[in-house]
Amino acid sequence: MHEIAVCQSLLEQAMTARDARSFGRVVRVSLSVGRLSRVEPDALRHAFDLLSRDTFLEGADLRIDRPPGDGWRLIEMEVK
Repeated sequence: MHEIAVCQSLLEQAMTARDARSFGRVVRVSLSVGRLSRVEPDALRHAFDLLSRDTFLEGADLRIDRPPGDGWRLIEMEVK
């Protein structure tokens, strides 16, 4: 289940962003997850909910765009 690995990478990117710019929490995360990535959106949401617990990402609105021919990448992270 590589959705967990995707979320772990996302969390690492968010921690790096938090180190670079001080913010309290993440409000929204927008991801582009291409249909060729073999990432299941429901499994990704579940992994995100599990891995974000007790972190500054907990409760963030996870938005997943599904373009036809791409892998995955972080598009935007809204912080407060």
